[in-house]
Amino acid sequence: MQNIIDILGAMFIGGILILVAMTALDGGLQAFVNNNADAIVQNELADLSRTMQYDLRKMGYGIPEADATSIIQIAQSNRLKFLSNLNLNEPYNGAGGTDATPDTIEYQVVPFHTYNFIDTSIVLYGLNRTVKIVGVTTETGQVGTITNMDVFRYLDQAGNQVAYIPATKMVEVTFVSLNPQIYLNQEVLLAKDPVERITELRKLVRESFWRQTRVVSKNLRR
Repeated sequence: MQNIIDILGAMFIGGILILVAMTALDGGLQAFVNNNADAIVQNELADLSRTMQYDLRKMGYGIPEADATSIIQIAQSNRLKFLSNLNLNEPYNGAGGTDATPDTIEYQVVPFHTYNFIDTSIVLYGLNRTVKIVGVTTETGQVGTITNMDVFRYLDQAGNQVAYIPATKMVEVTFVSLNPQIYLNQEVLLAKDPVERITELRKLVRESFWRQTRVVSKNLRR
């Protein structure tokens, strides 16, 4: 009898150890996958930011000083359109010729996809970019996905938000990115407590994915 009790006890303890090991292995795997997915999302966000900064520094390039007040054509929190001469000195991407006609670059934030979790939804937005070279070409495409619709703020020389658009000397750009591939605790997502669900869903949008930068165009400071 004692031997049977010892065997059953050993099996019980062994089962617990296996369960603990499997739980630890699953947790480690989730952390590994999440960290790698995080790195991918952060790299994509950095690339998006570099593209945006490169374009914004062209704002007003080749535009006569007399037309400085019209450089920014549209200035909204989710949409920015401005003038720049992109083929003043050389053809744009090797296409067409050169001219002194103002061209336009436009960014617009538009709804892209919605993730629904019971009573909670997270909207993913697409950041669309349009470059129009007058008489040559128009390029339109999505350059990234973010989770915030309010991307642009327009600031004066001192960094204060402007009361009217022609006073803009710099543009503040804010991105928040989302990682839809992250592992979430399904038991928590199905919990009755909405606070627990929201806390778990916040893992999709991490502070490390938030990026903010102020871009100054020397052509706006003339």
